[in-house]
Amino acid sequence: MLKRALMATVALFATTVLTTSVDAHPTLKSAFPPVEGTAAPTEIRLGFSEGVIAKFSTVELKDQAGKKIVTGNLTTDPKDQKQLIVPLQGPLTAGTYTVNWIVVSVDTHRVNGTYSFKVDR
Repeated sequence: MLKRALMATVALFATTVLTTSVDAHPTLKSAFPPVEGTAAPTEIRLGFSEGVIAKFSTVELKDQAGKKIVTGNLTTDPKDQKQLIVPLQGPLTAGTYTVNWIVVSVDTHRVNGTYSFKVDR
């Protein structure tokens, strides 16, 4: 009986620790351009749940054929470290684009993800 109670306590503790660590990672909260489609953007903005460090983060933009599109240097918005800004070198043509991102948050957690958007014109 004591062994079961001890095992249950350990399991509860482990679940609490894992849940806390998952909540501590940045998550993507917003993205511009939107998924639905837009006119050709001049930049990509990714909004996260916590501040990110641009110099330790990467963003890769690919067209619908999988060709990498050259972008400018990543920065964060000076007024909001949760906003990662990716300047574009030139206008994007109509089509679907994929953004692959890896960010490091201000508390050094590293996460990655992908989202796609469409340029109408």
